[in-house]
Amino acid sequence: MSFSRNKGMFLAVNVLILGVFNILAFVLPFVREGGFWTGYAFATLAIILTACVGLYAFGRPGMKSKVYGIPLFIMVWPYPIIQVVLSIVEMAIPGIPIRYEIALNAILFAVFLIGLIVINAGKEEIERLDAKVKHKVFFIKSLQGDVETLQSKTQDAVLKKKLKELSETIRYSDPMSSPQLEAIENKLANKVEELSSGMESDAKIAVTLCDEIQQLFAERNRKCKLLK
Repeated sequence: MSFSRNKGMFLAVNVLILGVFNILAFVLPFVREGGFWTGYAFATLAIILTACVGLYAFGRPGMKSKVYGIPLFIMVWPYPIIQVVLSIVEMAIPGIPIRYEIALNAILFAVFLIGLIVINAGKEEIERLDAKVKHKVFFIKSLQGDVETLQSKTQDAVLKKKLKELSETIRYSDPMSSPQLEAIENKLANKVEELSSGMESDAKIAVTLCDEIQQLFAERNRKCKLLK
């Protein structure tokens, strides 16, 4: 795992917070009994876990939580802040029964873990849908790129105009594919390949092929509307 500048800065912030917390814990005149060590342990755990989650988020750019566009490492910050404040209160008030302190800290920790699980599950689902959408729109994007390349190659004015019109048709066609469109999309791919191979030998045939591809796209667009 590479060590980027962002990861270094994030880790430095967590080390600084942990250092300041330890200074406060052992310089201030706290009564170091069960409540003190409970608060100290849970606060230290919270800071370390936050650092680990942040390094995970920075280390895998494609694995960020995309809930409202907020990265995963930002969404975990409330936990250590709340936990450190709670721990300082517990360390400063020695009279609180330790069983209540452990229960309260454990509940906060459980909420944090549940939040991470939910965020991670949501992130993975969004990434799965993103990958699915990219796969479905690839066909149209690929055909559009092929036609634009052909347009730049020909010097025939009529054919160039036809290719430009075809490129516009593809641009504004429904980009989403589906299994029900497989047959007509195979025809389109074959026609574009035929257009590419025969364009230089006979411009008139190429113009005719452009018209045929336009008709196939009109049929595809009608089917796309029926599928919605």
